[in-house]
Amino acid sequence: MKLQQQQDEAQPLLSESLTTISLKQAAGRLAEMQADPQTRSLAGGQWLFLLSPAQAQRLARGISIVLSPAAISVPFVLLVALYHSPSLWHALGFALLTLSFVSAGPLLYVVLSLRLGLVSDLDLSHRHERWHPFLFSLLSYALGLLLLLLLHAPRNLELILGLTLLLGALLLVITLRWKISIHAATLGGAATVLTAFYGLIFLPSFLLLVLVCWSRVALGRHTLAQVVSGALLSIGLALGVLLLVGF
Repeated sequence: MKLQQQQDEAQPLLSESLTTISLKQAAGRLAEMQADPQTRSLAGGQWLFLLSPAQAQRLARGISIVLSPAAISVPFVLLVALYHSPSLWHALGFALLTLSFVSAGPLLYVVLSLRLGLVSDLDLSHRHERWHPFLFSLLSYALGLLLLLLLHAPRNLELILGLTLLLGALLLVITLRWKISIHAATLGGAATVLTAFYGLIFLPSFLLLVLVCWSRVALGRHTLAQVVSGALLSIGLALGVLLLVGF
């Protein structure tokens, strides 16, 4: 009877000790995660603690690829071309022509530069390697805009190609001194234009902007200031141009 009473008294103490040990282990694990620079950069929100650092890294890389400037330019240009278009084939034809100057040409130049060793990766991670792809892209945009004007292309496409040329010139000037985010700038401008054209149905596209900003910071490609600056620059420029031309 006495032995049973001693066991009953010891059990709460044992449970309390185990709980204390578990809490200390959890606190130690959390401190290790917060001390790890990679984990800290990936933790854009508390929900990311549900992912391992490797899983968060893969997620960020996937978002960065899917929402890259070359990838989003295809649906963006198609949607702009289809806006108030009199004919589907008319819109598709000019959209493909526009994409050849906005996306295909600049992307091929970067791939060629990579093969020749002029850039380190397709992401153009090093700021000092970005100036010549920027110059080629600006030349491609200018030639594309001239051709669209000569062919009397839809005004929507002329507008966004002119906007792309202006944004690219500003990004080049900034990039000479500071590594502003092209991913954030491209998606921010695209989301603004599509929302202006189609209305609130495209307002959720700004959530994609938040994702791509997180991914670029998580991958260590940019700082928070660089992605926010890229997004705000393109959004402000797009709004200004749209208001100026009366859209």
